[in-house]
Amino acid sequence: MKDKIKMAVIGMLLVFGAAAQTSAQNLVQPFNVSLVAYDQVTGTSVRGVRLTTRDLIRLFVGTNVPAGRLWLVTPPGALGPNGNLNAFLRITSGITTVLEVPSPDSFNVFQDSASITMSSSRVTMLALNRFSFDFGGFHAELQGFSTWVGTTGGRGSFVSTVTGQGAADGITVIGGPMRGSVSGGAQHTEN
Repeated sequence: MKDKIKMAVIGMLLVFGAAAQTSAQNLVQPFNVSLVAYDQVTGTSVRGVRLTTRDLIRLFVGTNVPAGRLWLVTPPGALGPNGNLNAFLRITSGITTVLEVPSPDSFNVFQDSASITMSSSRVTMLALNRFSFDFGGFHAELQGFSTWVGTTGGRGSFVSTVTGQGAADGITVIGGPMRGSVSGGAQHTEN
């Protein structure tokens, strides 16, 4: 068992750390959110409220952002081993950075466990991840099953099916249940 764990950790470090060793640049990827928050309307009635990436941008910044994009920024060498991935969120309008949501107090991605399979240059990592948000008008603790797909060069994308609880200020009550997905598109190095 120890050998399997050791091989998995070494494999993750080799796979996801390869790009970081050759470059000290952050990896950046589009970050997308699609959630349904369940809000208690009355003592006997519940409504589902859909929250998208655009809603999160508005809740973080406090206003609509023209051409707003949400990015997940991961420091070199963060992916692979279990624990805090030290990732943070960035909101842009066109090429201008509007806001950064720092890690770990306002945003955090934590990896509880992971398993890796490699085939040629394709790498698949199945993981249990937690996503914590506590910034602006959005507060949530989400956890779920993630599938990360990439190459041995350390670049990839992921999708996580999540559940948890949270609140969107002015939209849902505090601590209401949420479910949905969070995902990260193809990564590139920061310019």
